[in-house]
Amino acid sequence: MATSAPAEQVPAAGGSKKKLIILIVVGALVLVGGGIGGAMFLMKGKEAKEASAKHKKAKAEDGEEAGDEAKSEDEADAEGDKKEEGDAEAEGEGEGEAAAKGEGEGKEGPKSAYVELSPPFVVNFQDDKKRARFLKAEISIMAKAPAVQEAITQNLPAVRNSLVMLLSRQVYEQLMTPEGKEKLRTDALEEVKAVLTKVAGAKKAKGVKDLFFSSLVMQ
Repeated sequence: MATSAPAEQVPAAGGSKKKLIILIVVGALVLVGGGIGGAMFLMKGKEAKEASAKHKKAKAEDGEEAGDEAKSEDEADAEGDKKEEGDAEAEGEGEGEAAAKGEGEGKEGPKSAYVELSPPFVVNFQDDKKRARFLKAEISIMAKAPAVQEAITQNLPAVRNSLVMLLSRQVYEQLMTPEGKEKLRTDALEEVKAVLTKVAGAKKAKGVKDLFFSSLVMQ
């Protein structure tokens, strides 16, 4: 009895289609998952960038506020310094005006100073009866300016010589009266001016304001 060859198994068409569908589904899921992951990664990166930008902006704003505050403080300090300088200038001007006012209320020009003609003058003179008398005088000159004082001291020998001649010409009885002493004082002043006019010029002579006896002793 002849045996027949076993029949070849033909794969079922339905199984192949099923596997194909499964592969397609899996591939789709992979693609979808990859897309979602990529989208989430991009979103996170964008959020990180936005957060970083916000942080930088906030930091810059804080820096600007700090700079504005520092600038305000500097401006305030500058205004304070300017105000203090203005007050100091105003005070200085006030003092200057007060000083000028004080000088205006006082004597005109520089303060007068005295030049003492030392040593004292000691001379012999006569009375009405031609008897010898003794006179000792201490004299000071009031000058208006330092230049005049200097002119007096530089020409002191000439000044003293003229005053010695003047004192020697006096008469004892005339000097005993107040009028005689005052006349001698004014004559001595004119002698000093005449000498300075001759040796230093009229301008210096006008600076001599007065002459005084510190002492006047006669015997």
